[in-house]
Amino acid sequence: MKTPEEYFLEKNFLPEGEGAGYTPAETAFLQKYMGWGEDKAPEGARAVSMPAPARVEAAPGFAAPAAPAAPAPSVAAPAPAAAPAAAPAGKARPAVPDEPDILVSLKGEEFVQLVGFKVGGQEFTVPIVVVQEVIRHVTPTQLPAAPYFLAGIINLRGRVTPLVRLRTLLGVGGADADSRFIVVVRRKGLQLGLMIDTVKTMYRVDQKGIDWGVESSLGANVEFVAGLMKSEQGKLVGVISIDRIVDKVLRG
Repeated sequence: MKTPEEYFLEKNFLPEGEGAGYTPAETAFLQKYMGWGEDKAPEGARAVSMPAPARVEAAPGFAAPAAPAAPAPSVAAPAPAAAPAAAPAGKARPAVPDEPDILVSLKGEEFVQLVGFKVGGQEFTVPIVVVQEVIRHVTPTQLPAAPYFLAGIINLRGRVTPLVRLRTLLGVGGADADSRFIVVVRRKGLQLGLMIDTVKTMYRVDQKGIDWGVESSLGANVEFVAGLMKSEQGKLVGVISIDRIVDKVLRG
């Protein structure tokens, strides 16, 4: 099994096959939270100054990824070669790729690799295949129309990156000030930052060690926890569904 350092150094962090323009998911996000497609002329993401880390630092145990230099501080949000035209009033948001839930494929694998972290004193995991990197917390630019679970947006490696208050979605204690790191994940063309307290470790779990029938254990209200992993210490650790979080961000 690779160490966290080996994995994050070898992983290709920049998505392939994408140009400088916005993805359909990014455009849908900008329309939803920044007024694109409404009667008023959109300000455009480029007009909003979004924090961009001058230096990306890795969380303990995770080496900083070898990737192109991060944008300079206070760089505006990413701009395509030609600025996208304002969507006419009432026009539907662009369709977001309806990819199969990543958990479907994970259930068919013999072993599942997960990244473990703590939020509000509780441990959770996400599939390592959706993780791009781990960075230290960056104060985001707030969005006036953002729901309670979005802290704002940042510009990370040229992509629109909403920051998700994971503790709010999961219903655990603590405050934003406790979130010292961000797990950067990517699904369906959208890059998200999950605000967490600390990174714990990486797991390689036998399929038999994960209970995907989580509703029977925790109840049907666990909207964003798709499975339970049993740790070596005998504790049950939630496996988070990133796809459900992306859907929540884009569709509310």
